[in-house]
Amino acid sequence: MSSNNESIGKTLTVVVALCLVCAIIVSFASVQLRPLQQANKNKDIQSNILAAAGIDKVSNVSETFNAKIEARVVNMSSGEFVETDPTIFDFEKSKFDAALSVSLKEQGVTDIAGIQRVTKESPVYISKKADGSTDAIILPIQGYGLWGLMYGFLALESDGQTIKNIIFYKHGETPGLGGEIQNPQWTAKWQDKELPIDVVKSGASNEHQIDGLSGATLTSNGVDNTVDFWTGEHGFGPFLAKVRKGALK
Repeated sequence: MSSNNESIGKTLTVVVALCLVCAIIVSFASVQLRPLQQANKNKDIQSNILAAAGIDKVSNVSETFNAKIEARVVNMSSGEFVETDPTIFDFEKSKFDAALSVSLKEQGVTDIAGIQRVTKESPVYISKKADGSTDAIILPIQGYGLWGLMYGFLALESDGQTIKNIIFYKHGETPGLGGEIQNPQWTAKWQDKELPIDVVKSGASNEHQIDGLSGATLTSNGVDNTVDFWTGEHGFGPFLAKVRKGALK
């Protein structure tokens, strides 16, 4: 009997020791790979910003981004640029930090985008022409679709009114239905449209309307609400108002 107990005890000791060793190895690998993971994440974001600005198929993403895009941070209430370093701005951490964000519910704001909180400051990205003038203004946007938050970038022409492009790079929408928000054939319909935008079921008839996605009404509504919120007074509205008065010229 004691021999069996010793055998079970030894087995448990080996199992526990093995688990500890594996946990240490996984933790060590996670810590060591974190900088590489963050670098890849930053590169993916930069690639999507470039694509929103109409700059794609580049050989060196970071080099092109640094040469073509000026990253700034704006105060969402005033629309003014602030001195916060955009390279260290963590949108998600800031959003859930009570000192760096506000609750839309507590502010009495109708949360049409389903985001709950909005940061007091946000990065914006300005694409430059060869002569240094503004080519496009790229705004980070997010809003609730059918299954969860959709993350993307809305690019506007230098007038702050005309849409140049829209890109969604992260979402959980249904493939073939709501997932078509990533379809270039649909996003192309946004080009040269004017704010404010209304996503309609079908039959878009003017410069303010976009045909929604077939079979994906809730996702289409989510995109509509997302764009409305971020280009409105509680989003980038104050900043865009200054742009339309020539702040970036």
